Amino acid sequence: MIAFAWCYNVGDYLDRYVKAITIKKHGHRAKSVFKYGLEYISSFLLNPEKKGFSKVLLKIVM
Repeated sequence: MIAFAWCYNVGDYLDRYVKAITIKKHGHRAKSVFKYGLEYISSFLLNPEKKGFSKVLLKIVM
């Protein structure tokens, strides 16, 4: 349950402040907020050298 909340919060933050999720023609999002956050967290864990990841994650925690 904690992992879901964390992924959702990261995805929500990214959707609001970094890059919005695209909306398809039929009105649905291209991907869910949860999946957006999950992909971001997984890419951070697999590639910790990339810049900007820790900055976004720290803003979410604070």
